[in-house]
Amino acid sequence: MNYRATLWSFGSSETLIRLVCAGIAVMNVKSAVVIASPLAVVGLSDEGILVMRLYPKDLRAEVFLRVRRGELVGEVKEVISELASNGFRRILVSPSSLLAALAKEFKDLEFGELDRPVDLESMFIKSGLMASVEEYRREVKSVLDKLVEEELKEAVARRDMMIVHAIHVLEDLDKQINMLYTRCREWYGLHFPELAEIVDDLEDYMRIIAEIGARRSLDEEKLSRIVGSKLAAEIMERARSSVGTDLSLEDEEMVKDVAREGLRLIQLRKEQERYIEELMSAEAPNLSAVAGPILGAKLISMAGGLEKIARLPASTIQVLGAEKALFRFFRTGRGAPKHGIIFQSPLLHGSPKHLRGKIARALAATIAIAAKIDYFTREDRGAELREKLEKRLEEVRKKYKVPPVKKPTPMEKPGRPKKRGRR
Repeated sequence: MNYRATLWSFGSSETLIRLVCAGIAVMNVKSAVVIASPLAVVGLSDEGILVMRLYPKDLRAEVFLRVRRGELVGEVKEVISELASNGFRRILVSPSSLLAALAKEFKDLEFGELDRPVDLESMFIKSGLMASVEEYRREVKSVLDKLVEEELKEAVARRDMMIVHAIHVLEDLDKQINMLYTRCREWYGLHFPELAEIVDDLEDYMRIIAEIGARRSLDEEKLSRIVGSKLAAEIMERARSSVGTDLSLEDEEMVKDVAREGLRLIQLRKEQERYIEELMSAEAPNLSAVAGPILGAKLISMAGGLEKIARLPASTIQVLGAEKALFRFFRTGRGAPKHGIIFQSPLLHGSPKHLRGKIARALAATIAIAAKIDYFTREDRGAELREKLEKRLEEVRKKYKVPPVKKPTPMEKPGRPKKRGRR
């Protein structure tokens, strides 16, 4: 090794000496490990257990749950303080959720995450705290079982899970309504096929069947109350020259029953929508303001809850619902999806095709911010977020008003043989 060159690179021999001394000092820093287990907080070194604080037996699950959430319980503070008084300055900690609180509480110590396994089971038995492996495992299992019960209770108590189930019901209702409308249209179409050409709205179509029935019972005044006077006159005119077959009273009553069931489900769907809107305004007002209550609820449902969507990056939110297209892109390298379910937003599907990718990115980024605010701070900043989003979209529309010119695909030269792969 060229020591002169090394000394020259540091500027002087004094600089090198200071660096070497600093390295020796770091090497001499006493290190320890602190593990908050389900039964106790344990302080360890290479020599074994240095200090231990057991949780109160009746409160083990409660205390350990607080530890997992990152709270500094008394047992953790006592163990850290004792290690610090014995000269330990660098401490590796498990679980890592405690790191932020420890760094804030003990500013003169250095903390890091424990990244290696430790056999606490053997240590508890050797120290005499547990008589056997079976006893240790039984006590740990008891704490973990209670912990799971508490977490399940908290998960059920969160109303964002109500949003998830409400959206599932809404989607099921949509399928059933569409199925009943299709059956009504096919069945009643044998009698009056021209009606489907005039009335597009499925609710109006089924209401005509349910409230009026066969062609012989059509009345312009009743039709006007359902579809308006203009369409009512057209329906009456087409009914007189219809090519459909006649309906018996029994057939008419059966198809009317199917239409009534469809209308009942439509009414239930409207009530479900109102319920979702109320839930979203209470649990996720910012997400509701940015994406709309129904689309926002669908995003929460697809992510698995408000917490999960709050932790997702904007790039993932952008393609939620387009997983098949995304995996196809990963496999083939062609056709990357620009958006998933957020395409249902009027801000996106009402925009020109060449702008949809940029608008989808801006919308997904704002949705990600809104979800984080809803979950972590619960502030209502929906109007502010919506205003910023609309301002950004206006900038995008002005800047990229003209669609880009596509480059023509180069044509193959005539007579040039095509490349063939190996067979």
